[in-house]
Amino acid sequence: MSSSTKLDQTARAARPMWQKALGIAALGLMGAGLGYTVAHLTDSAVTTWEDDLALAMAVATLGVAVITAFTVATRPSTVPKGCGPLQILVMALAGIMLLLPMFGTRVLGADAVFVGVLILLAVQVVANLMLWKRADEMLRQVMSETSALAFWALQTALFVYAAAERLGLVEGITAWGMTAILMAVYFLASILAAARRGIA
Repeated sequence: MSSSTKLDQTARAARPMWQKALGIAALGLMGAGLGYTVAHLTDSAVTTWEDDLALAMAVATLGVAVITAFTVATRPSTVPKGCGPLQILVMALAGIMLLLPMFGTRVLGADAVFVGVLILLAVQVVANLMLWKRADEMLRQVMSETSALAFWALQTALFVYAAAERLGLVEGITAWGMTAILMAVYFLASILAAARRGIA
């Protein structure tokens, strides 16, 4: 490991966690803002808040894929060997799979779009398994903590919402809306987990 790489890692580790989280969140918010803007520039393909959120998350995940690609190209030593391309693929596929149900029917039929989503999902599952296998201990801890944080946050939110829905205090949310919310929570959880481990 070169001295410049060590200095770079030391500088990142010296930053407080809130600063790291804030930096990643700023990037995510820029992506979300871009997605929100695009949503209002598009026609009837994006019609609800669920579509708005899904589009924002699609842009955010694609943005992270681009940032990761830049990091892998400029600082390959900061990414476990063989993990960079897989991380890029996983994030890019997440964004594409969110976009396809909204925009894919402009080119293909609904059945073809759905089959495409299933194929991409299968590729992403395999890529995730390969990423876990090749990841070092720190990256595995980040992945595990992200899943745990997202699970507990979503479990708590689901219970509160379910109770409110059962009491007739709120209206139902579509499965598409729940998926968009899940992606947003998982995205925020990954920011916190990465910042806590000094990766940000």
